Amino acid sequence: MYFPALKKAIQNLDEKAFYDVALMYLEQLGYRDLSVVDGSGDGGRDVTCSRDDLRIQLSVRKDSQKKINEEATATRSKGKRYLIYLTNRIISSEAEQEFLSASYNWKGEVDLSITDLNRIATGLARPGVIRTAYEMLGMTVPVELRARPKDVAISTVLLFSSEARELRDEVIEANLRAQLLRSPDLPEDVLVQRVADEIPGTNVSREATPALSRLRGEGRVRGGPAGVRLSESECEVMQAAEIESLTARRVDVQMLAGVTGLAETDATQLLDIALELLVRNRDIDGAGPIEESLKNFLATHQLGRKRGAIFEALAKTASARLRQYGGTVDQIFSTNSFDIYRALGRRTNVSMVLDASVAMPVLFGLSFGAAKSRYGVSALALKTACEAHNIRLVVPRAYLNEMAAHGQRALEQLNIYEALPAEARESLRASENAYLSHYTHIAESVKRDGTDLSLKDFLDFFGVRLGRSVQSIENRIQTVLDQHSIRVLPSGWYDQDIWNRIAEEKPHDPRVIVDHDAVVATLFKNEDEKGYIFATWDRVMIDIVEDLARVYADTPARVIDFLSMARGHTFETDQSYELLATLLHVDERVAERLARKVEQIKSVEQAFKLDRFIRETRLREGDEWRLRAEDVDPFIDEPEPATADPDASR
Repeated sequence: MYFPALKKAIQNLDEKAFYDVALMYLEQLGYRDLSVVDGSGDGGRDVTCSRDDLRIQLSVRKDSQKKINEEATATRSKGKRYLIYLTNRIISSEAEQEFLSASYNWKGEVDLSITDLNRIATGLARPGVIRTAYEMLGMTVPVELRARPKDVAISTVLLFSSEARELRDEVIEANLRAQLLRSPDLPEDVLVQRVADEIPGTNVSREATPALSRLRGEGRVRGGPAGVRLSESECEVMQAAEIESLTARRVDVQMLAGVTGLAETDATQLLDIALELLVRNRDIDGAGPIEESLKNFLATHQLGRKRGAIFEALAKTASARLRQYGGTVDQIFSTNSFDIYRALGRRTNVSMVLDASVAMPVLFGLSFGAAKSRYGVSALALKTACEAHNIRLVVPRAYLNEMAAHGQRALEQLNIYEALPAEARESLRASENAYLSHYTHIAESVKRDGTDLSLKDFLDFFGVRLGRSVQSIENRIQTVLDQHSIRVLPSGWYDQDIWNRIAEEKPHDPRVIVDHDAVVATLFKNEDEKGYIFATWDRVMIDIVEDLARVYADTPARVIDFLSMARGHTFETDQSYELLATLLHVDERVAERLARKVEQIKSVEQAFKLDRFIRETRLREGDEWRLRAEDVDPFIDEPEPATADPDASR
């Protein structure tokens, strides 16, 4: 159980350590630019953040009632009406309500939120932050992540389904068009950067460029790198959507003004704050900076008694129709490392395994700078992606042997290479030998910087020289890998059935290659304490490990795409309403299709049935087949009964 362990650890922290944990808790709620202000040594500290409409106080004092009244007095004297009080003490709901009704001195003047030890521990037990919390407290994250089957199924859908990628592309395209509607004739690089700044996903700029090409191909945008603009017909379509939205917004503002008695400008502000929550399907009365801002607005305008009527009116606004699929979009762009862990058999110990053909470009690139080879760019990006998700890079020792053998074969061609004319050497950029291919690229690159790198020196760097044994070369390569935090997995035995299958699929490969692949495939099959991502161009190996829940195997480019669907494990979404407003220009049929699909995954049994249906239908109909909304109808679950789930926040 995560919660009791975290609670006990936080309860025993000293004052400064608790402040660090409290800041992490606030950050995962969505507060930004947090900073602790030195206090008077009275057991409390002020915290500043990007929101200046409230005060945050951290405290380790036992006399919490006295401290809260003191801080509320200070809050009112600073002209603010909202106080957030965090403590490492336990304050029960009953004690909190009794204090607020009988002993709190600033009722009606300063709105108060109390966050005690239980709430902090619960917040830090969530998947998106638990690893960082455990590490900060000197604890070890369990090998197997606690997650309900439906959570595993949802993470799998978000990361692997074509529908999720389709909606992700649709949102990026819509944002491109929305930017051009506001600012016609933007230079292409500026346009792509604006989209990347506004959408909080990973590698958005890399995805925005092909999205822009698709829009050009469809004739929806025009212009070259110097200036991009919407086509006339596309501009008319988007302007019509904007007019419809603005009309609905005016009706919503007038309705809120009637319910609250606010002026239209204040009612507009209230609607904007609420929409930040509504489009995410989040609890309007929950925790977090936007929720607290809404509470502060109600307190400042003395609308506390009308809170229920206001929340009911907000939920009925026409603008809130975006919540229909806004929550799904929010899920896609806020997936993080723990979605990857859940999708890989709930294992928190995940390794990125590189086969020899992938490991060599990574090794060369890290040692000599990015080589613009046919594989180099995508392979080198793996390291950055893995670091973001706390995934370790590893190379099986069996493949280390192949890397050394490649070096020896390159050494055999050294004299021939040196005798070749320059034009002939350049052709070796396409050599099947990784050392020759990447050396050619790297040598050209460093030469532009005034450095001459010979093939002999390049090979020597990796221990490849005359008279050295394969084992000695392996030792040197392992040392270089270790310098870049890439570990070598020890060799093991292989399963004879796996060996037979690989040998059948690779009848022309040497016995040693079949042995190596069989060892690695056997490791994937038998090591059930870990999750693996296998980067390889070998289709046979990809097929061998297919359907192992703990293993995802694919080409380096596709592996990077998979990792790019999720943020690093410390990331929490900071999505703005302006981003979700681009949904006005998204094909609603696409958005609704995925939203409904995610919502209908209520049990793992139905998820498995749907997955089997998709695989069987694609096998029968071909890869071009796409899931339709009506295809999902037979798999809709009955609504779940409302029960208290101790793991619901994890």
